[in-house]
Amino acid sequence: MIKVMIVDDEIIFRDYLRGLLPWEDYGMGIVAEARNGVDALEQAKLCKPDIMLVDISMPFMDGLQLTEQLKQSVPDTVVVLVTGHNEFEYARKAIKLGVQDYILKPFTKEELLLTLIHINSHIQKANENKLTLKVNETMLNEWTLNRLIMNELPDSEESRERLAALHLHATSTYTYQVACIEIDHMEVNWSNSSDRELWKFAVTNILNETLQVDGKLIVFNGPEGRIICIYALEAMQSAAFIEGFEHLKELIKKYLKLTITIGVGSVYPAHDGLRRSYSEAIDALHNKFVIGNDSVIVHGERRANTGQWSSGIVNSQRREELQLALKLMDRQAIESQLQDIFEAMKGQSLSIDYVYVICMGLVSTCLSHLTENGHPVEDCFGEHFYPYSMITKKQSIDETANWIMEVHLRVIDYMKLHRLTKSDKIADLAQQYIHEHYGDPELKVEQIAQHVFINGSYLRAIFKKAHGVTVTDYVTKTRMQTAKDLLLSGDMKISDVSTRVGYNDPAYFSRAFKKYYGFAPSELDYTPNT
Repeated sequence: MIKVMIVDDEIIFRDYLRGLLPWEDYGMGIVAEARNGVDALEQAKLCKPDIMLVDISMPFMDGLQLTEQLKQSVPDTVVVLVTGHNEFEYARKAIKLGVQDYILKPFTKEELLLTLIHINSHIQKANENKLTLKVNETMLNEWTLNRLIMNELPDSEESRERLAALHLHATSTYTYQVACIEIDHMEVNWSNSSDRELWKFAVTNILNETLQVDGKLIVFNGPEGRIICIYALEAMQSAAFIEGFEHLKELIKKYLKLTITIGVGSVYPAHDGLRRSYSEAIDALHNKFVIGNDSVIVHGERRANTGQWSSGIVNSQRREELQLALKLMDRQAIESQLQDIFEAMKGQSLSIDYVYVICMGLVSTCLSHLTENGHPVEDCFGEHFYPYSMITKKQSIDETANWIMEVHLRVIDYMKLHRLTKSDKIADLAQQYIHEHYGDPELKVEQIAQHVFINGSYLRAIFKKAHGVTVTDYVTKTRMQTAKDLLLSGDMKISDVSTRVGYNDPAYFSRAFKKYYGFAPSELDYTPNT
């Protein structure tokens, strides 16, 4: 609603203006009235009206004097002078002092309305321009700050001026500490980028309203959807900063019904230290993989364990027990072994890189067992199985533990199935399928492999070993022998035989037949029916 204030020393005229228009119908409302310039100035400071209808002749402080005062106290307020004909030239000169418009007494309802509509348009345009400038300023600040923390900010006068405006100039006596905030499971919960931005905005608002610090706090959107906080302070102390984040975490959980994880770097002086603190905050944030979500993680509080696969959590004895459970196909033992390993991992101060090493070691042991028993990995897991990439995409150590458990149990199920189904039996099933479907023009190796529940590469290997020919050659052999028998029976035309054995084009069939037997179908000694 547009706020309007009436300033006139005549009560009758104030009443006239108040009742002249249905103000609310036009999105406006009268928020204050004053009978002189002094009273008007005080009220304007309190209610900050958008438009003031000001009489030019008033006691104590006239309209022009009031206008000059308003430009200093309430600069965004638009002044419209209300004047008589004998003051017309005086009113025109007032335009130069900042009066937006004037209206001559007596005026009609339509004249007042047109003036206000014009002023309203001016106010809306000014507000739009301010919003655009604010958005541009915010975007420019975020660009500057992101380049700064990534050490990519050009060394230019413009950059130095922008940093100085943000209290980050090189000669500052402040020390700096950086925190990085992630909304947990954001990509999973909100696939739409606008939804994610809305939740980040909500978190940032609560942060700005609740985080109380002695120094200067700069908050902006950083890389990979994170919220970045730069805390500039005059003393090398950060306890209050961290306590504030613990409180913030609880408020977010209470009011937004979601969790956040915060990584906090150390306190450093100057720009180089700021970048280092940011890097530490990111490293701390990565540790939520081990520690879990809904945490404030301070860099340096978790020791980076760099032990080897052969010692520590997965020692040789534990590895041998896991291998034995795989050989015995003992699901219960495997589940127990893996649960013990991951509980031990969560109970120690491990770096995320070492956690990845342990996880890949577990997967490697499992896959080695599979291949040592003559089964290709791609047959069990498909051709697009990339364990390391899959592990690093997991959000937590618990999620990774469940995935590795599934890998081990899938290997057991696969081994049980193929222990009962020998390769020769699979090859025989494939051979039977070919005899039943050789007439299908679209018959391919992958279709046959899918029928016997293995991949194409594995089928090619076991079929050649069992039958001495490739799958493709066997399909051709079956088609050609069947075609020859049909032609010699004399019951079918060449075109019908071609279709019967899986060739849609009789000419192509004839060429394939001649290539296989050395003579064309027409050269056979047979007498087809007409």
